[in-house]
Amino acid sequence: MRKLLVFNNVTLDGYSVYKNGDMSWAHKDDPEWNAFVAENASGGGELIFGRVTYDLMVSFWPTPFAIETNR
Repeated sequence: MRKLLVFNNVTLDGYSVYKNGDMSWAHKDDPEWNAFVAENASGGGELIFGRVTYDLMVSFWPTPFAIETNR
């Protein structure tokens, strides 16, 4: 049986966006955070998204930036 690993971003109050939907905190250039995310994302396996996250990501995946960062 394969392991199920969870990598979840959420704040202590249960939200990962500000009241107005702003997620700018997630786009900071933090080398330590970027290394942590890259290590977690390089583990292989499958990604499972909820509907809202999938809807956000589906417009990102075909972009040149997404293609370049996925190499």
